[in-house]
Amino acid sequence: MNIFVGNLPATVSAEDLRQLFGDYGTIINAIVMRDTASGLPLGYGHVYLVPEPAAYQAILNLDKSLLNGSRLAVRECVYRARPERRIKRQSWRSMERRVAGARRHNGHDLSPATPWRQNTG
Repeated sequence: MNIFVGNLPATVSAEDLRQLFGDYGTIINAIVMRDTASGLPLGYGHVYLVPEPAAYQAILNLDKSLLNGSRLAVRECVYRARPERRIKRQSWRSMERRVAGARRHNGHDLSPATPWRQNTG
């Protein structure tokens, strides 16, 4: 099970997470997330721990525990679908849309002539 570990101090490494969760089960992976540009830690990480009952025990015992002076937030990592960023976004069906050939080019019609459209130029 993938476990989210939040509120990590900047001094914590992946090895520290391995030592913290090592008593509960087999650790497949432990990672502290870092900023790609600066390389500084982002304050959270993930631990993949098996078997699943041991992972639940680790979540119960380590949530709100202290690590290097910071109170940890430990919970199951749940992947969610990305919410829509534009909440008030209207459907394209409800908006007035421009037709493919109806673009403005400084008053000049630069679109190719089509059989259904008369050139006024």
